[in-house]
Amino acid sequence: MSETLLLDDREMLQVRLWSRVIPFDVRDPGACAIFGGHTLPAGYGTLNDPSTGEPLYAHRVSWELVHGKIPEKKPGEKTQVVRHLCSNPSCVRPGHLTIGTQAENMADKITQGRTRVLPELSEEDVIAVRYLYKTGRFSQGDLAELFLGSGEGQPTIARIVQGKSYKHLEGPITKTGRGKQPSRRTK
Repeated sequence: MSETLLLDDREMLQVRLWSRVIPFDVRDPGACAIFGGHTLPAGYGTLNDPSTGEPLYAHRVSWELVHGKIPEKKPGEKTQVVRHLCSNPSCVRPGHLTIGTQAENMADKITQGRTRVLPELSEEDVIAVRYLYKTGRFSQGDLAELFLGSGEGQPTIARIVQGKSYKHLEGPITKTGRGKQPSRRTK
């Protein structure tokens, strides 16, 4: 008769986490343990809690399996987050993770170049964007590349040319909306 081995939720979570990690050199302290399961667009790995089915961040699970529960926010304290010391959001290696505040995490992201912060436009640039867009020769994506250095800035350009931001500045404003709507047929 074979004995069935039952795992508790903590062990099951540990198996789920580490079975999805891409093999790495454990002797190299700088080697990241990359989570190879489902990842969000920002690179953070996720897996489901075996008991509740709720999604969990893989790096938070890794930290909690080694160090215990993440401390709760106490009155007057800042929220605790798990920070990546290695700048790799897919890494789940416990030695690359530490606890800190959201402000510390954002400061890390800025110093490590992991932000999507776009440069601030001068008033002259905003006016130029509006006039260039009005010519019809430049798309919003083209202007985002030209003025912000990234196509990710297209929503910023859209707000500028529609007059939703920098309202105090002059320059042609494009109409918002979807153009003229066709009339409805009646019976």
